[in-house]
Amino acid sequence: MPPARSAKHQAHYGDHRSHFRAFTDKAQSLHSEHLHRMFYRSLPLAFDRSIWYAAPFAALGFLAVLSTKAQIVNEDALRKVELPASDGLISCLVAMPDGHTILIGYTKGAPLRTIDTSGWNVVRTIPAASWPDGPRLEVSADGRIAHAFAQPRFADGRKDDPRVAHALIDPASGKTLLDFRAKDAALSRDGLTVAQLNDEELRIVQVSDGTVLNTIRVAGATNALAYSPKSDVIAVSHRTTEALLGTVPSVRNDKKAMKSALKFRQMVSFYSTVNGSLIGTVPEVYDIVRALAFTPDGTRLLVYNSNDPSAQGSTAVRSVFAMNLMAIPGRVDQVDVDSRTPLRAGFWSQMNEPFLAVSPSGSTIALSSSEGRNKRKLLLYDLASADTQVMIDLEQKHRCDTGEVEEHDGRLAYTWLADGRLVLALGNNLGILQP
Repeated sequence: MPPARSAKHQAHYGDHRSHFRAFTDKAQSLHSEHLHRMFYRSLPLAFDRSIWYAAPFAALGFLAVLSTKAQIVNEDALRKVELPASDGLISCLVAMPDGHTILIGYTKGAPLRTIDTSGWNVVRTIPAASWPDGPRLEVSADGRIAHAFAQPRFADGRKDDPRVAHALIDPASGKTLLDFRAKDAALSRDGLTVAQLNDEELRIVQVSDGTVLNTIRVAGATNALAYSPKSDVIAVSHRTTEALLGTVPSVRNDKKAMKSALKFRQMVSFYSTVNGSLIGTVPEVYDIVRALAFTPDGTRLLVYNSNDPSAQGSTAVRSVFAMNLMAIPGRVDQVDVDSRTPLRAGFWSQMNEPFLAVSPSGSTIALSSSEGRNKRKLLLYDLASADTQVMIDLEQKHRCDTGEVEEHDGRLAYTWLADGRLVLALGNNLGILQP
């Protein structure tokens, strides 16, 4: 197990917890429900959700998070599991459909690992591509196919994501079934096809032999796509047009806002995978859409978007070291899929592209954030209301992380198990929360 904390550090951390709780209690006096309603639920659908435009509301949202009567869980309260050492740090965790296995990705090109949670032992190691920052992972519903892809750093303020290496892997044998490069890609839930986005071309490719089944042209396509659970719909991010902005209440009657939106903002559309037709566009503008994800039941689309570094008032950071040293502002918005209506409940994060991890029940989203170097948090929100349920506080000094073998690069990896437990990375080891 990780080494015990020293008496000096225990005392320091006790003071930290006391001060934090005192501040939280003070914040609760600020009429939490009123603040929360102001920030999340009383905003009209026509509200301009641009992150830099909404900066005053972001500060208010921070107070709202503190002032809700959420359970605060200290890192020490997590059940700790020690894993065999790896050459890299954990970059990604994904629960396998069997309910008792986790697939783990590492930085520095270290092999992937399959972990059996019944005994927390390594079942299999899988050679990985040389991805310095580690892969992101997703798996098919039957667990036969794993999709691994390089995770680029957005902290340097790029507007457009680069093409990165993707691989479809058989987790049982470790064999690579298909590899390719794309700006983004998504595996269908049944594992039969993979959607690949490059420039304005969206391809539906058969996993078994790489045959292109359908090609969809998406004008102005940008960085992100998501496959619906039924594999019949794909959501894609793209640039705006004057015609599309005419459907957005927040900007259509404002010439200045229209001009800015055409230059700096993005939108999301749904396409049919059966015939390639456009189903419809969400009548909302977003900042740079970095990631899209459907909830497990397919009723909602999550839209993670962050600042355009070129826009006036943008807080995006251009330094390539920013992931480790600074917080990157971003927001997760929601869309009702059936009506393609933007929803009011949204979630802020100060961490570079957090995982959009929705619980198996579909009621809760886990979203990492940060208040600066070594001040990581993991917050559990009610998906429908955006109320904060739990905050896991991982803040401690770098020397304490190092002493407890919990080194990290500023990010946080986490996943839900089928039984509702939440597993998160603590350096090379794991922490488990039983909600």
